[in-house]
Amino acid sequence: MYVDAKLRETLSRFSMATSIEALRDGLADAALPMGFPYVALVQHGGLPRLVERSMVVTNYPAVFVQFYIDNHCFIIDPVYEVSQLLDRPFGWDEIGNFVELTEHQRALFEEARDYGIVHGITVPLHLPNVSYASCTFARPEPIEITPSLMTTLQIIAGFAFKAGLYLHHAMHDRNVLRLTRREAECTALIALGKTDWEIGQILGIAQTTVRYFITRAKQRYGVFRRSELVARAIVDSQVIRNRQDKDIKGPEGDNDKPESE
Repeated sequence: MYVDAKLRETLSRFSMATSIEALRDGLADAALPMGFPYVALVQHGGLPRLVERSMVVTNYPAVFVQFYIDNHCFIIDPVYEVSQLLDRPFGWDEIGNFVELTEHQRALFEEARDYGIVHGITVPLHLPNVSYASCTFARPEPIEITPSLMTTLQIIAGFAFKAGLYLHHAMHDRNVLRLTRREAECTALIALGKTDWEIGQILGIAQTTVRYFITRAKQRYGVFRRSELVARAIVDSQVIRNRQDKDIKGPEGDNDKPESE
């Protein structure tokens, strides 16, 4: 089991990872001393359809991964199903308490068994308006589940997920998006639950101008909903909340203004 210093070293390694491969190796090295030779940090979704857009960080055997993709196992995977029902780590022995396994699901577990993926602990990872994700730690032997183990795995999974999202976005958004100051301010205030009128009052601009900046921010990200804009901006660290709403500031950038401002 990890001591505090070792855990800090592990989390620091995640934050310094410069590639998905480096993150995978760091995650695997963190899991192995706890008895888990296999890890899988996955953003849920149709892997064949979204394989280049979904985050997948795993050291599962390549042959099994290919089997999983070719047979569209993401559709029936009970681990994914249960991880979307719970907000806490769970052992695979619990899965039967939440879903009744079908013949195909049992066959999937049997296939995984051939590769040593038999017993596991999965940590659900949920962010608002980001597709469900989970981090699994697997091994051939049964697991003695303790509160300390579950807490450690949850911390490791959470930090790895944050690092993975950053790397994934950097890898697939080559031209880094930057909101202007006004766009970031409006987005941050949306995150605080403010209406367009309230945002205008706080920033001292017209309500129509608020809508202009919000629309332009959504266009930068290619999203349609405000909640999606907020989620992307938070993950990209483009909005910062200070103690007072009126002091909210975002990244510096061009301050293009519509004619009405």
